[in-house]
Amino acid sequence: MKRQPPVVRAAAKRDIREARNWYLQISPELGESLIAAVDHAIALADERPQAFQTIYKSLRRVLLRRFPYAVFYTTRESRIVIVAVLHQARDLRAAFRRT
Repeated sequence: MKRQPPVVRAAAKRDIREARNWYLQISPELGESLIAAVDHAIALADERPQAFQTIYKSLRRVLLRRFPYAVFYTTRESRIVIVAVLHQARDLRAAFRRT
């Protein structure tokens, strides 16, 4: 079965936008680097959805390089669904509630 493109839920898009805006205040390059790191993490999860640690029921996590954030996703049929992109110091229950 052919894989479908990843779905990024609205809440996850909001997470990404907020994190990017925070880093843009420090440096435009950091804001863009964060986006590249998120894109890379999503691509890794899409290529090998079962390769990353299950942290709660069907919720999996990919840690970002260089940034203290993680991409949280689930698999649905032939695609992954990004449910959250959260700072690692945040309470993970925020991601659990979005599944």
